[in-house]
Amino acid sequence: MVRVTGNFTSQSPLHPAASALLIEAFGQGWADPAKIGDDSSRTAILRNEAIESIAENLALRPSEIEVIGEPRLGQHLAISGLLNAERTLLHSSVDRRSVFAVGVAHEKSGGSTRIRNVGANGKIAELAELSSRSVLALQGANIETGITQDVDLVIEKINPTYVALDYSAAPNLALPIRWDSAIFDATSWQGPAGIGILAIRNSTAWNNPLPNLGIRRTPESSSLPLLLASAVALDEWLKEEATQSLQIREFNKLIRESLSKADIGITFAGNESDCVGQTIALVAEGCVGEDLVRQLNEINFVLDSGSACTAAQMQPSHVLSALGMKSEGNLRITLHHGVTEAEVRKLISAITSVVQKSR
Repeated sequence: MVRVTGNFTSQSPLHPAASALLIEAFGQGWADPAKIGDDSSRTAILRNEAIESIAENLALRPSEIEVIGEPRLGQHLAISGLLNAERTLLHSSVDRRSVFAVGVAHEKSGGSTRIRNVGANGKIAELAELSSRSVLALQGANIETGITQDVDLVIEKINPTYVALDYSAAPNLALPIRWDSAIFDATSWQGPAGIGILAIRNSTAWNNPLPNLGIRRTPESSSLPLLLASAVALDEWLKEEATQSLQIREFNKLIRESLSKADIGITFAGNESDCVGQTIALVAEGCVGEDLVRQLNEINFVLDSGSACTAAQMQPSHVLSALGMKSEGNLRITLHHGVTEAEVRKLISAITSVVQKSR
């Protein structure tokens, strides 16, 4: 089991099974699977096996999968591949900044974009059907708050022409009945950074939005060792998730209840029942998030603060603002596989202490 003492950031530790494979893979080197030769043939077999394994674990078909070396590019590909000037882009006010950027680019190209507001619970509140042809960009779970959407209900009510899913924050959520494209990130299952999975179910409606002359749907520039490690990590992560998810849910509940009882002015984004277990977003009234992160780091607890899209700049969270919450004093806790109750209780004590000292 992965040891994660003090690490409660969104940067998940690499799964041991993936680490072991990477050491061997990078040591051997790999032939180009597209070329002729015995080494290339063996490489092609390994790549196909990895894709088949990922497809099975994500409830996809191998033919739907494209592997990309830059996961954040996947959101552009998933959404823009379904857009044209006659189609309206719909997305929520709590989507990633990269989705907002796609919307701005779409408008500059002559299209229209509409942003749907969310309620205080983080759920999309505007579910009226749009009469024009549309592409709905929809998160399974928000990467910053962990709040989930009832994806089947949202799709049914809005009834868009096409659906582009973002499941990069929670690979363990079930896919909806209707969808046309989807994006996943290997880091969400303790795989290595630098591997994204773009799933294209509606290959008729989706067109490569990148400049291209051939029939390739993506640049196909991903690292084979990273892909193999991602496949191994996903397989092992899902096996552990069967038992770890229950324990993490209990830890999530313990953190919320303990910090609420401490009566130190903490407000949580979303309810436990409406969020994925591994993510908790909170705001400590009267505090500065960056200062809290610094103080916690000094006592060996590493947490996130600020917008999940721009955490390095500690910028205010547009997600919390959309929920009607203050951004100041924001902390984000991520509970990884392997975390223990003792670590969680120490974290609760540490947060309580630094919040009290900061006032």
